[in-house]
Amino acid sequence: MAQKGTQNPKALGRPSGSINAPIAAFTMAVLLCTYCFSSIRTARQDAQAQTPATSKQRASRVDKDASWVQQALEESQAEKGGKR
Repeated sequence: MAQKGTQNPKALGRPSGSINAPIAAFTMAVLLCTYCFSSIRTARQDAQAQTPATSKQRASRVDKDASWVQQALEESQAEKGGKR
C-alpha cells in the first residue's frame, strides 16, 4: 500500500514549495542592501577624491556668477538713482 505522506515531502513541517519564497525575498533584500551600501561608499570616495583643480574651477564659476549678480545690482541701483 502506498502512503499519502511520501508523495509530498516536507521541509521544516511545510510543503517544499512554501519555503522558496521567503528564502528568495531574504536573498533579494540582502543583495539590495549590499548594493545600496556599496553605492553610497563609492559616491563618498568619489566626492573626497576630487582634485584641487576641480574645486578651483568650481570656485571660479561661483566667483563669475557672483560678479555677474553684483554687476546687475550695481546697474539696477544706478538706473534707480538716475531716475530720481
